[in-house]
Amino acid sequence: MEEGTFIYDLIMLTASLETVSIFAAGIIGYIGVMIMAYGAVKSAAHFILSTIRQNNHLPYIRIDLGKHLALGLEFLVGKDIIESIMRPSWDDLGKLAVIIALRIVVTMMLSWELKEIKEEIAQDKEYMKMSGAKKKVRK
Repeated sequence: MEEGTFIYDLIMLTASLETVSIFAAGIIGYIGVMIMAYGAVKSAAHFILSTIRQNNHLPYIRIDLGKHLALGLEFLVGKDIIESIMRPSWDDLGKLAVIIALRIVVTMMLSWELKEIKEEIAQDKEYMKMSGAKKKVRK
């Protein structure tokens, strides 16, 4: 095998891997954005229906939206990691570290808020159970 052919094949393989990685990162990024957009539209529709029907479903809507946002952010972190692996520079790695740190903080805050909402729901259910009150049901 000639050395020139081997080097050419190695360069072509590297270029192909970079192309596939950029394509995969793009797809993963779009999936993350679509998950967040789907969650936002779904939550907005549920909020509007809940308001029209005068039901208090806001805590459940917030939980659902928070889950979609957290999942979408995880996909976006994956996209950023793939992009940085293919073209690592100190500048890109520094930006990636800041982006990941910010997204981790946002995800942690979402998780904390979801936990609080679940506790509110549990307290509300316990109060309703203890007081013997029944929720207003509209038909």
